[in-house]
Amino acid sequence: MSATNPTSRLAIIADDEDLGRVLLGESVAAVGLQSLAFADGPEALAAALANDVAIVLLDVDMPGLDGNEVCRRLRAEPRFSSVPIVMVTGHQDSDAIRRAFEAGATDFVSKPVNWALLPRRLEYILRNAASAEHIERLAYYDTLTGLPNRQRCIDLMGALFEAAARAQESVAVIYLDLNSFKRVNDTFGHSVGDEVLRTVAGRLTSTVAGFAAEHPRAVVARFGGDEFVILVQHAQAREIGTQIAAACSEAFEEPIAYDSLEFYSAPSIGIAIYPDDGADVATVLKHADTAMYQAKSGAGGPIACYAPAMSSRLRDWLELEARLRRAVHDDLLTLLFQPKFNLQEGRIVGVEALLRWCDEEYGDISPTRFVEIAEDSGLILDMSAWVVRAACRQLRKWLDRGMRIPVAINCSGKELLHGDPARIVEMEAAAAGVPTALIEIEITESLLVKDSSAVKNVLRRFRELGCRIALDDFGTGYSSLAYITRFPPDRIKIDKAFVRDVDRSASDAAIANAILSLAKSLDLTVTAEGVERPGQLEWLRARGCHEVQGFLLAGPLTPAELERRFFAPDSAHAQGAEQAARLRGGG
Repeated sequence: MSATNPTSRLAIIADDEDLGRVLLGESVAAVGLQSLAFADGPEALAAALANDVAIVLLDVDMPGLDGNEVCRRLRAEPRFSSVPIVMVTGHQDSDAIRRAFEAGATDFVSKPVNWALLPRRLEYILRNAASAEHIERLAYYDTLTGLPNRQRCIDLMGALFEAAARAQESVAVIYLDLNSFKRVNDTFGHSVGDEVLRTVAGRLTSTVAGFAAEHPRAVVARFGGDEFVILVQHAQAREIGTQIAAACSEAFEEPIAYDSLEFYSAPSIGIAIYPDDGADVATVLKHADTAMYQAKSGAGGPIACYAPAMSSRLRDWLELEARLRRAVHDDLLTLLFQPKFNLQEGRIVGVEALLRWCDEEYGDISPTRFVEIAEDSGLILDMSAWVVRAACRQLRKWLDRGMRIPVAINCSGKELLHGDPARIVEMEAAAAGVPTALIEIEITESLLVKDSSAVKNVLRRFRELGCRIALDDFGTGYSSLAYITRFPPDRIKIDKAFVRDVDRSASDAAIANAILSLAKSLDLTVTAEGVERPGQLEWLRARGCHEVQGFLLAGPLTPAELERRFFAPDSAHAQGAEQAARLRGGG
């Protein structure tokens, strides 16, 4: 019996009769538990809240608080949801029994008690409670982190809201979403993502535990995916919730270390308060989620408290998502093409396809915004397929006019890990009748860090199709320079962050020089992005950079603008001579 109920857990006994407390204590000892006995309700309640309790035995009629009220208050605490509470009383009428069970009692023992049989009955109750607790953990707790799951969180919110209403208190609902977790999952795989989530859960639990001494009614739950919820009941729930949110944000200023890698998974945090921001669970939770999206937008820091105006902004987000879906389906997106130039030859050698969206009602939508919407809604794969199709059709038009221009297309982590981008390129190129050798695939550096068979297979398929591979944003990802030897690309693109002050900053110049040296030793082409000043261009040209891209030479252009500036017979000579002179340092 003691194996089923470890002696480290206690039985709480409350009875205002001395003999009753003694006999109940002996019955509890017979099933292997130590006990704490009290003559009134308030002391019994305080002891139960302060200890790890296996079972509670309460007399109904006691001074201070009666047994039903003690039971009711214990049930309001999340950790007492499955602890058996037995009412021991001389009242045997149906109303007394009904009140006991309405208060949350597990069982009812009538006086006079059969003391010889009581230990067997307690043993039975404890055994059933252990089975019920096991079933509850499977149903209501997250197996990865051990935290309450979504359903349990919602149930706890309802219980805390009811308790807060009785006590004239408030409940803070703190909604956290990890900003970079999708990138971690897509880049390194779900096993690494799971380890990051376990660490996140541990940090949140430790942070909230730091407030537990003063504010014991605080609960951490995993709401799903990379979303967590913290519940706090208190008279000053708004102030305390804001303090806990700030502490949680600070807890992730230090990176999460795993297998020699470091991840920065700072959360966006939204806060809503019951009853100020809603009278029911669904409303308050929705408003906390809305506040979290406000924080994620970056408009006012990583923590946002709900305000009614936020709901209209969320409606705008959802409307944009619907309009973006229609834009993809109805071919309402457009492609612009930014030229890349060879520094030595002074000529255009290719273009990068850049997606743009101009909505008839909202006007030009920032690519950063609509790509985020596409990622969040799962539309990114359809949108990426649209880009490939549109680029292949434009290639066909240029070929028909005698213009052979390689086109670079960006490929996201979601496409590489969850889609089949090589098959899409093969199908769309065949449908348009264009050679796949004219298509270059740009991937970000961070995708190479995990030695993923999925990434290897996709890159191999692209190579089999004759596509070239470019490594975009080089120097900004998680990896070291050595990673490119695992997946050798044809081209690396120096990120504009290092080109911006390459002629003014010794550190940026050192990084750019290192990349150029590495590329030379591996026989890779180097393209520098973000060239906007003659000083940058001259620095890159003097050090043997192969290609450049940036507003100094040409920004993103429509197909018609590109043809007029660089390929039309009446303008190509003048444009070409001027461009060649600038690229070669003569103008």
